[in-house]
Amino acid sequence: MNCPFNCSYCILQYYLNNPYLTVFTDTEQIIAQIRERMAHEPRRFFRIGTGELADSLALNEEGHFAQPLIRFAAHTPNMILELKTKSYRIQSLLQENHKGKTILAWSINPPAVIRAEEHGAASLPQRLNAVKLAVRAGYKLAFHFDPILDYPSWKTDYETTIQQLFQVAPSSQIAWISMGTLRFPPDMKEKILNRFPDTHLLNPEMVRGMDGKLRYFKPLRIHLYRHIFHLLRKYGGPDLFVYFCMEDPETWKAVMGKAPDSNGELDYWFARHLYHHFPGLLTEPPRLNDYLHFNTPRHRDQS
Repeated sequence: MNCPFNCSYCILQYYLNNPYLTVFTDTEQIIAQIRERMAHEPRRFFRIGTGELADSLALNEEGHFAQPLIRFAAHTPNMILELKTKSYRIQSLLQENHKGKTILAWSINPPAVIRAEEHGAASLPQRLNAVKLAVRAGYKLAFHFDPILDYPSWKTDYETTIQQLFQVAPSSQIAWISMGTLRFPPDMKEKILNRFPDTHLLNPEMVRGMDGKLRYFKPLRIHLYRHIFHLLRKYGGPDLFVYFCMEDPETWKAVMGKAPDSNGELDYWFARHLYHHFPGLLTEPPRLNDYLHFNTPRHRDQS
């Protein structure tokens, strides 16, 4: 939990009240909980994500924390594992027999954003070099353009970045790509200004959205998304699976012409894409009804 990188926009500075890194080493217990959860919906294909409260691979070369999860995923039919990172240090993963069941995912932004806002994280060339290594090792890939930022040269910067990305990342190995724009709770604005007084992150005007977070105006968000979505299709082809992170149906439809009715339906879209894009990954075609109801029992320990 927590992260050795120091990104100005990171939500962890709001959610966590201490600067210390916490490493959970009870991997067997974590795997047991995943097994228990999946047992309730055996017909569902699960995407097991990491990287929400920490960078998945920032410390992996020291502790090899990801390897047991990769081996677990390799031998579990109805799941795929995603490891999200801004790091380039993946050497210890290259010899793992992952059996195509692990996705290595990178957060991607133009070099100007990385230099100004993603302090301590790998540079874009370092990330792209790590992508090349992951491709050679046969890993599936994912990329997260989140947060997309509005600044004077954003159009040319994102196009150059996306062009460079697809020079090293074949679309045939890409599982999915996400897009999201800058957003954060209103109380976090003061923390950003106190911790990063030189940031330009807050220059564009922001408004409180329906979820209570500060965001760009919707017309600006749609403008940013449409351009990035066009670039992804231009350089990566029409078969990429692209989705939004924390956006409303109106924005989905304005950019992509469709919107999922629920998180369950979106999860079904993921499974359907994986079934067709990676033959043999799923043992049978996904069925929408298996994804429409999240059947998540409460953990026995309610304390």
